[in-house]
Amino acid sequence: MKPYLSIVIPAYNEANNFRDGLLKPATDYLAKQKYPWEVIFVNDGSTDDTEKLLTAFCRANSDYQLLTIPHGGKAAAVTAGMLVAKGEIVLFTDFDQSTPLSQIEKFIESHENGSDIVIGDRGVMDKMNNTFFRRFRSWVFLTLVQLVLLPGIRDSQCGFKSFKQKYIKKIFSNLKVTNTGIVTGGYMGAFDVEALFLGRKLKCKIAQVAVEWNKVEGTRLNPVLEPIKMAIDVFKVRIFDILGKYDNLTNAVKA
Repeated sequence: MKPYLSIVIPAYNEANNFRDGLLKPATDYLAKQKYPWEVIFVNDGSTDDTEKLLTAFCRANSDYQLLTIPHGGKAAAVTAGMLVAKGEIVLFTDFDQSTPLSQIEKFIESHENGSDIVIGDRGVMDKMNNTFFRRFRSWVFLTLVQLVLLPGIRDSQCGFKSFKQKYIKKIFSNLKVTNTGIVTGGYMGAFDVEALFLGRKLKCKIAQVAVEWNKVEGTRLNPVLEPIKMAIDVFKVRIFDILGKYDNLTNAVKA
């Protein structure tokens, strides 16, 4: 049966998180749903036991599948999963489940009310479990994103976003800045920003929905260099747009 909801979960060296049971609340939630669904894990060239653990899990659970790609970063992993997902609604979410999967109920309601893209709004500036440095860093980056590309989008970086199927190929096949396929470590890039920017070029109705969010500590990303790289990506998207790199999308809308 064709799934109503597809869930894409990128995975890069997530063996410890898997063994710690971070996915259990999500799997328990899905088991209770009456609509058809699928989960697509995308193993992003992990160097630990992630592939082995997820392979065994998917063999034991038929609604879950594993896609393995060479290491290309979060943008490449999410893109690979989104492009093979079959659901009417496709969500990508983080392996650590910092936003609980149960929040999807708000997103489904928003889609049924006409939204094409729904993005989580964590209210990151108000989170008491965030340090001042993180809140300031987030404020600077999100302000930059609004000024340069996405006015009105409060939280472009929440790793909990859903898209209607008809827009997925148009958006994720046209990521030109952040899906390079050549990265080191856990680099994420500002692919969320580019995807939302392309959504706006396609005249998608984008809804922002408040979600629960619990910071899960990690050491994979450099807290200084990563935001700088992401800021550079934001300016690259603007430059690419000026140079006409996305004109095919604009022409498709006009047609």
